[in-house]
Amino acid sequence: MMDYKALSSLHAVLKFQSFDKAAQYLNLTQSAVSQNIKRLEQECGQPLLIRARPVVATALGEQLLAHFNKVTMLEEGLRESIEGNQAHQPISIAVNNDSLATWFTQVVSDFSSLDDTKLHIKAADQNQTRALLQTGQVVACLSQIGTPVAGGDSIFLGYMNYELVATPRFIEDYLKGDLSTESILQSPALIYDEHDELWPRYQNECLETSANFNNSHWYPSSHGFVELVMGGTVCALVPSVQIKEKIKSKKLVSLLPNKRLALPLYWHWYKLNSPVLDRLTKVIITVTRDVL
Repeated sequence: MMDYKALSSLHAVLKFQSFDKAAQYLNLTQSAVSQNIKRLEQECGQPLLIRARPVVATALGEQLLAHFNKVTMLEEGLRESIEGNQAHQPISIAVNNDSLATWFTQVVSDFSSLDDTKLHIKAADQNQTRALLQTGQVVACLSQIGTPVAGGDSIFLGYMNYELVATPRFIEDYLKGDLSTESILQSPALIYDEHDELWPRYQNECLETSANFNNSHWYPSSHGFVELVMGGTVCALVPSVQIKEKIKSKKLVSLLPNKRLALPLYWHWYKLNSPVLDRLTKVIITVTRDVL
């Protein structure tokens, strides 16, 4: 029989990245949390955590974390079936930054209107969210990869379209009215960070040129992207849904309107017969039907 008291301590430490915060969450002392995990490590005969900054689970720690999350969801679903009460435990999901900055706020709002369960959302790049699901850190995620994880399921939601935009002032000051690919690539651009895969993918697939970061600022904020573009000093690749009204009002111009990057989005979740996950999935499908 697994020591679920100890597993809850492991889960909390990894969730909050702190023994102290985990203790507060579990209403335990920090020493008790530490002893719980040490006891579990002794039972398993190997370390479960790499005690560093950030705290990282070992391979076995990831397996136990995934097991704990699944069992928690199964128990909550069973309790709802028996007692008719909705789940009390929050569920952890991973969502890419651009979805958070655009349509996912509607998901949270709609879901909250019909369910009391709290959503704990981890922000990550769309090519990293599925890894969080595989390692057990979340029970569901949005990803650009369609293949389900072991024990999971996935559904295609649609495409997030990205287009390269700038202000009329930028076109005048930096491009001198020249909207050729060569001119645009030599002008100041904006990317998320060194891990940004959309800009090189756009250059490769849409512009048929090799990726070049030399003229790019880094700004790791999806909300800040549009604000910086509106300042007239950079062009940037942004979700079409995020700047639709600004394009319509001509505050922004699509520099290459016939060359857009279409990024597929899939919703992944563990198959746990969980009513709360079923409700969340239905909300996501409904919202994305109108947005993507």
